[in-house]
Amino acid sequence: MAMKYSYDIDAIYESPEYTYKEAYVRAMNARELAELEEKVPMTAPEKRALRKWVASGHSWRESPGSRYVCDIGMDFLDVYRTDHEIAAATRGMTRAEKEAYIKEYTGYTDPTAEERERYEAVKATPAYVQKKYEKLYRQMLLLWRYLAEEGLWDEATGYLEEHKDDEIPVEFSFIL
Repeated sequence: MAMKYSYDIDAIYESPEYTYKEAYVRAMNARELAELEEKVPMTAPEKRALRKWVASGHSWRESPGSRYVCDIGMDFLDVYRTDHEIAAATRGMTRAEKEAYIKEYTGYTDPTAEERERYEAVKATPAYVQKKYEKLYRQMLLLWRYLAEEGLWDEATGYLEEHKDDEIPVEFSFIL
C-alpha cells in the first residue's frame, strides 16, 4: 500500500520561513525511497524491510549496522543483502566454521605479534596520556590539511625529508 505525502519538499526548502520539522524529513525519505524502488530491483522481503526502516524515521542511505561485517559506506539494502547472504551461507555451521567463513569473506587477517604488542601498549597507556596524544594528533592533521589547502604540501614534505635526521627542537615532556 503506497503512502501519500502532501509535502512538496523543494518548495519547503525554498521558503524563507523553512524550519526543520520531522514530517519534512519523513516526506523526503519517503520520496527518496519511491525513487529507489523504481530504479533498483528488490525482492518482496527486501522491500518490506526497507519500507519498515524508512517508516521508522531513517533514510535508505543509512546503515542499520551489520551483524557480520564492518558496514562503513554501506546503505540499508547493501547491509540487508550482505547479512542475508552470510546467514544463508553459514546456516548449519559451527561457531568456529562461521568465524572462519566471515574472516575469509571480509578478508580479515589476524594481527601480527608486533601489532598485538602495540595494541596492548596502547591499552596500558594512561587515559590522560592517550587524550593528550589524540589532541596532538588532531592538531597535526589540521596542520597538514591547512598546508595542503594552501598549496604548501610539497614544500613541507620536502623540508621534512631534508631534515628527517635532525634533532627534534621540541621537548615532549609536557605530554606526561
